[in-house]
Amino acid sequence: MSHDDSHTETPAAPAAPPPVLDSGGLATATPPPPGAADVANREAPQPSNRMAPASMRQADGTLHPIQESHYFSLDPAENARVSAHIDEYFNQPLDIFPFWESDGKPDRFHVLYDRQIEERFPADRDIRGHVQGYGRSIFGRLTTHFTTKRLFQGGALAGLAALVMMGPTWFASLTGSQPLGLALAVVAMAAVFGLWWAVQAILFTQYRFRLENDTYELSRRIVERTRELQNLFTQARAMADQAETLYQQDGRGWGLRAMYLTRLTMWIGARTEYLEKFIQMQLWRVRRERYWMRWLGRIAAPLVYLIFLGVLALEPAPAGGEATFRGLQGVAALIGAAITWFGYFRWQTPTQLIQDKLGLESWVRYASLDVDNAVADQVRRDKERLVEYRALTRGGR
Repeated sequence: MSHDDSHTETPAAPAAPPPVLDSGGLATATPPPPGAADVANREAPQPSNRMAPASMRQADGTLHPIQESHYFSLDPAENARVSAHIDEYFNQPLDIFPFWESDGKPDRFHVLYDRQIEERFPADRDIRGHVQGYGRSIFGRLTTHFTTKRLFQGGALAGLAALVMMGPTWFASLTGSQPLGLALAVVAMAAVFGLWWAVQAILFTQYRFRLENDTYELSRRIVERTRELQNLFTQARAMADQAETLYQQDGRGWGLRAMYLTRLTMWIGARTEYLEKFIQMQLWRVRRERYWMRWLGRIAAPLVYLIFLGVLALEPAPAGGEATFRGLQGVAALIGAAITWFGYFRWQTPTQLIQDKLGLESWVRYASLDVDNAVADQVRRDKERLVEYRALTRGGR
C-alpha cells in the first residue's frame, strides 16, 4: 500500500485533558485535543440543564469489563453518571467555524471530524486510539517499506555499475583470461539480481506478515467492542418493558426510567455509528496515503534508474575494448531495468489486504441495530398498552 506523501503526518492524539468546570461547578465542553489551541474570544458550547458535575463526566464509561451497574443501575447517582456521557453527544452543538482555524488555509476535514468525535464520545477513546494507532502504524511501515525498496534498488544498481567498471579487469586478474573474466562479470551481475530478489522477497513477506497480524488484532478489538455495544443496546431496549413490575403503582417513576433507558438506547446506537464513521475516516487516510506514496514511487524508481544510466554513460570505455565494454553496459542496463520494474510492481503493499483481513462481516454494524425501528417499536407498545388500559378502565368501551 502507499500513503499520503503530500500531507503532513498527524500524530496520534494523546488522551484529552479533563473537562473544564464553569463557575457553577458544571462541566463545559471537553477541551480540544493538543494542536488545536483555543482562542481567547471563542464561545464554548454551553452545558445543558442536565449536564452533570465533572466528577460524573470523568467516569470511565468503558466496557472492559462491562459494568452493567453503570448503565442499568437504579441508583440515581449511577444514572446521572451515565447521563453525563449521553449529554456529551446530544447536548453539544457543532462548531460551524472551528475555533482553531485562522484566516488562512482551513484545516483538513479529518482533523475537524476527529475533534468532534473526541468531544462527544470520550468513553470510546480507547478503541479509537487503537484504530488511529493502526492507521499510523500502516503509514510508518509503508514509509519504511518504500524507503527500503529504493535503497536496495540503488544498492543493486550501484553493484551493477561497479561490475561494469571493474568486474572484467578484476575477474581477468583472478582467472588469467580476459574472456573468462568478462563471462564471470556477467554471472556476477546475474547474482546481484538474484540476491536482490531474495532479499526483497524476504523483507516483503515480513512486512506483509506484520500488517496481517496488526489487522487481525484490530478486527478482534472492534468485534469485541461492537458486540458489547450490541448487548447493551439489546438490554436497554428490553428493560423499559421489564421495569413495569417495579413501577406498578408509580407511573411517573416508570416514565422517568423509560426516558432514561430510551436515551441510553439511542446513545449506544450513536456510539456504534460514530465508531464506524471514525474507522471509515482512518481507513480513508490510509487509502489516500497509499495513493500518494504510489505516485512518489512512480517518480523515485525511474529517477534512481536514470541516475544509474547516467553513471554508465559517463564512464569512458577502456582502450582496445570499447565494444566489449558497451556490451557489458547494455547487459547492466537491462538487468537494472528489470530491478526497477520488479522493484515497483512486484512487491507493492497489497491493495486488498486490509479489506480482506479486517473481517467486516463479523462486526456489529450500526445499520444492524435498527435504532429507529427499535425506538419506534417501544413507542408503539406504550401506546397500545395505554389504549388497552383505557379500554379496561372504561368497561371495555
